[in-house]
Amino acid sequence: MSEHKNCKQCGNDFIVEEEDLKFYDKISPTFAPPASAGAEALRAGGKKYPIPTPTLCPACRNQRRLSWRNERNLFLRKCDKSGKRIVACYPEDSEYKIYAIDEWWKDDWQATDFSVDFDPNQSFINQLHELQKKVPRISLINVQSENSDFCNQAFAAKDSYMAFDSGWSEGVLYSRTIYKSKDIVDCFNCRSNCSYIYECIDCQNISNSSHCISSSDSNNCHYCYDVHGSKDCILSSNLRNKQYFIENKEYSKEEYEAKKKEFNLDSYRSRKELKTRFLDMMKNKSIHKYALNEKCEDCSGNNLSNSKNVKDSYGAGNCEDSKFLYYSIWLKDTYDDDFSGSDASCELNYENIGCHQPYSCKFCFSCWTGSANLFYCDFCHSSKDCFGCVGLRNKQYCILNKQYTKEEYEKKVAEIIEKMISDKEWGEFFPIEMSPHSYNLSMAGNYYPLTKSEVEEKGYRWKDKVDTLVPSDNYEIPDKIAEVKEDILGKVLKCDITNRPFKIQPRELAFYMQMGIPIPRIHFDQRYLDRFKLLNPFILHHRQCMCEESGHDHEGKCKVEFETTYAPERPEKIYCEDCYQKSVI
Repeated sequence: MSEHKNCKQCGNDFIVEEEDLKFYDKISPTFAPPASAGAEALRAGGKKYPIPTPTLCPACRNQRRLSWRNERNLFLRKCDKSGKRIVACYPEDSEYKIYAIDEWWKDDWQATDFSVDFDPNQSFINQLHELQKKVPRISLINVQSENSDFCNQAFAAKDSYMAFDSGWSEGVLYSRTIYKSKDIVDCFNCRSNCSYIYECIDCQNISNSSHCISSSDSNNCHYCYDVHGSKDCILSSNLRNKQYFIENKEYSKEEYEAKKKEFNLDSYRSRKELKTRFLDMMKNKSIHKYALNEKCEDCSGNNLSNSKNVKDSYGAGNCEDSKFLYYSIWLKDTYDDDFSGSDASCELNYENIGCHQPYSCKFCFSCWTGSANLFYCDFCHSSKDCFGCVGLRNKQYCILNKQYTKEEYEKKVAEIIEKMISDKEWGEFFPIEMSPHSYNLSMAGNYYPLTKSEVEEKGYRWKDKVDTLVPSDNYEIPDKIAEVKEDILGKVLKCDITNRPFKIQPRELAFYMQMGIPIPRIHFDQRYLDRFKLLNPFILHHRQCMCEESGHDHEGKCKVEFETTYAPERPEKIYCEDCYQKSVI
């Protein structure tokens, strides 16, 4: 039997399916109970503590987790250990103790030095929050990187700047979710040997291209949507293995080169007009597949790959028997997870964010490297069987960072869970109010935007951005990149939309010159938000295929129905898999 529930945060109704109830039962832990639990539980050797059904709908649960992740808002501040100036995702006035990356990993301090005893008369979550304020937090997640100080959630980055959620890449600027690629500016979710691309979204193995979306294995394409295995294309969509196409019309090589010159791709004014035409083409003239899922079986959501029985999930790959996943990989039997996984299957996880190689972890934030059986843990590494701990490394049987024996741990955890049940805290991720980041600076501020007044009304924190740069007087950016001189590196530009000041970086200028791309007039934060608006939200709508073409094995309008992230009121033509495949050229 399913449960019909009402979200206590947004008030929307949602359904907990029978399969969900089985999952919650499957992951519910068993601990040796305290003596007060009764003779029967003691004789059984343990008591099962059921994970309750959620009080929040999937969207509000995701919002709550994302409030804990600040990827791209960076600050210059001092390290609270060495006193040196560092780059951090925490401002100088943060109430938390912040250590530089190298200082945090040193062995001259231990998180167990901040351990506390559980007080049965106080809320456990409140006690954990006080511990979080005492244990030093790492300034950034930036591992094995070179000349990439202004990067966060980055792995093996080289010569990169303002690159986030990226790995094994070089020369990545102002971009997010870039992997195994080189020389990328202002892009999102581009992987697998992309190089020299600008303003591209959801692309793989493309090069020397700009303003491409949902494209792959292509070269020298500009303002293209859903173009694969193609090269030398402009303002085109739904192409396969084509060359010399403009507005979906084929030309000879000579004709194409002549028309390409007419577009004046080195001019800012021309590109601004081209972007308007591109967005109109993509929304009103292109065919969109109901979901960008590849090699999936019995899945629902968007941007899924190599997965089986994964429902209501987005940007997940190599997952199985899971639900409510967001940009996670290699997970099995897992619900409600963001940015987690590894290169091998991780199982039985629930309500985590940013965990690497988690096994049977619940309600955890950014716990790494093979952690297992963790509950309510924050940035713990290579640890297992811990409850409500912060910043531990290679530990077991700890509670609030205090070491216990196995038997002591089991009994104390059972006592705490029973206290949490009575306080209605058990089974819920850390509340937004506990987040170490201001709401508007977190990922929740992107995916679930709120105004400043709405944030403060809800009791969350808000922090206004303060710019210290002053725009240069009487400097006009040349329209064409060929007219730009190197003295622009010493100028402070002003955003045409927000009036915020920004500068051009040396590697950025070299990229624009090599690619023939004009200098942007928009602040990089606004450019990011403009790209973000092009992404479909994490909401599924039940719809019918819009295809009415002849020769598609249906009379009149196609009768196939599906779940899609395209809302019914949107202008795009949304096709089922079969009609889409018959329509692309």
